Amino acid sequence: MDLHIDFNVGIGEIRALNGVNLAPKLHNQKNRNMNEAYRALKIPYARLHDVPLDNPGMRLVDIQHIFGNREADENDPRNYYFKQTDDYIRNCLGLGTQVVYRLGTSIEHSLQNYYAFPPEDFDRWITVCINIIRHYNEGWANGYSWKIVYWEIWNEPNAKPHMWSGDDKLYYELYARAAKRIRERFSYVKVGGPALSCPVQYDAPLKYTDDFLEYCRKENAPLDFYSWHCYPTCLEEIVDEPARVRKVLDRFGFTETELHLNEWHYVPTWEYSAKARARLSDAESAAFTTAVLTSWQDSPLTMGGFYTASVIWGIYDAYGVFLKTYYALHAFARMLEHPRRVEAVSPEKNVTVLAGMDADGKAAVLVSAYRSPAKTIRLEMKGAEERRFRISCLDESGDAPFDCGEEDGGLISLDLKSESAIFLLTEV
Repeated sequence: MDLHIDFNVGIGEIRALNGVNLAPKLHNQKNRNMNEAYRALKIPYARLHDVPLDNPGMRLVDIQHIFGNREADENDPRNYYFKQTDDYIRNCLGLGTQVVYRLGTSIEHSLQNYYAFPPEDFDRWITVCINIIRHYNEGWANGYSWKIVYWEIWNEPNAKPHMWSGDDKLYYELYARAAKRIRERFSYVKVGGPALSCPVQYDAPLKYTDDFLEYCRKENAPLDFYSWHCYPTCLEEIVDEPARVRKVLDRFGFTETELHLNEWHYVPTWEYSAKARARLSDAESAAFTTAVLTSWQDSPLTMGGFYTASVIWGIYDAYGVFLKTYYALHAFARMLEHPRRVEAVSPEKNVTVLAGMDADGKAAVLVSAYRSPAKTIRLEMKGAEERRFRISCLDESGDAPFDCGEEDGGLISLDLKSESAIFLLTEV
């Protein structure tokens, strides 16, 4: 298979669509601090959802952890507990990553819902949300001036009963009322949702999207970003979704609304077994991850959100040992250090190629082979005849990328020893 790269033809910038869910854990940080490993991934945004699940025993992010007594005065700062969430967000911002703050609660897999139900009093709940924004953006209750831009209202209200126990219209009402009050109070923030569970993959959630957008249009509710989730079994499902969602939003008049696919992860099977669990972070999953980030470069997507940059369906295990999905995100981060994108073409969807140059004109190439039958991939590179590249490969043969040596540019052959692999070429 031949891939064609032309370093003489610029085609814009490589976009940082490598947002994630979760910042580094506070829990267990004394034993295994993942800050520098996280920083190396050059993550633009971390969505703060399921944070308490990643930090057992800690009162983080969720409304019930910050404003714990629903009977208390919501206007009294003494009734709020911010300390742990302050530390969590401060740590994240210090690593160069902005946050998307999800207002609501984490998912519940218990037999009963303890928090994942509609607020008893919408007005009081919205006031609590506004006070949380005041704390982080305007210094309220000994807070900060961090100017967090993105505020998401709830998570997966169509995922019943795990995330919502009311009817659909009740969520539409909550969203519209909250979005309007937040916009009225903070003109500079962006508010959005509904963080739907797989709205394009399945017909019922897509109908939910139509009804939600119609309600927002009728109520003149702001929708700065539309968010949704996708856990695909094949590449086409997730690569094509942003364009399909763009058409739906445009049809309802939300032509300026940003697209946030803010939960995604390769799920080859939903079977519950050790073997199935391992496939979430093997070479196939890693190659899928970089192939998606490459293919999205030509999509209308505004922000991605890999689920997650921690242990839960993540990039390292409970002991801090890196999984192959970590190395996938690490390889893409190296491409962000070469942001001047150049023309790179592949004849097959399952083999993607991304190429760029840094400010000094040094080149880099990322090749992702996801379940490819090819045995050899040939890179034909114009404008690279005088360049020399160091090559690394991540495949099924080991737990980490291995060095493949150096090659002169112009024409380079890459040998595929497994169906799925990632090759990173950086100019020396």
